[in-house]
Amino acid sequence: MSADDTHIPDVHPAAAGPVNSRPGAGPGSGPLLEAVAVQRPVPELAQLVTILNESDRHAHAQEMLNTAAALRPVEDVAAMLPLLGGGQAVEALHQAAARRPVDELARLVRRLNESGQPAHAQEVLDTAATVRTVQDVAAMVPLLGDQVPADALHSAAARRPVEELAQLVGHLDQASASEAQQGRWRRRR
Repeated sequence: MSADDTHIPDVHPAAAGPVNSRPGAGPGSGPLLEAVAVQRPVPELAQLVTILNESDRHAHAQEMLNTAAALRPVEDVAAMLPLLGGGQAVEALHQAAARRPVDELARLVRRLNESGQPAHAQEVLDTAATVRTVQDVAAMVPLLGDQVPADALHSAAARRPVEELAQLVGHLDQASASEAQQGRWRRRR
């Protein structure tokens, strides 16, 4: 078999097949890119991203990273970020903040802080505070488990329109009242 026999044809992403309809799949992500993003070990994924970037296939590289950030376990996402370039890591975090369930975002923030990546944790909080619904932001606050990330989320949410801030305060007040009521019930038992 010669090198010519193993040549992989240059296929335009739109011609690679139908768009995957799974909720975590990015726009235009084909099954192959999604499979690589979700199933390959983190070091191999980072190596493939490097190869794609060096081959001027930045869109494919970013698509794989976005899919990985949205679908892989939070531990994998936290492990992947130091292996990436700054801009690609930030874009992947934006996708994670916009697409992951709120409880997973809180776990991701905790994991990033624990692994010495507070700037990445702040990026997730800033993005979530601006792109997620007011209800999601309010639900995320108690899940963070620490006052520092909760304060950072509050600060980032302060950039929202006044009407949304009022809704957020209302949701947070309801959550606090509910927690206080639960505490009173526990003390009575």
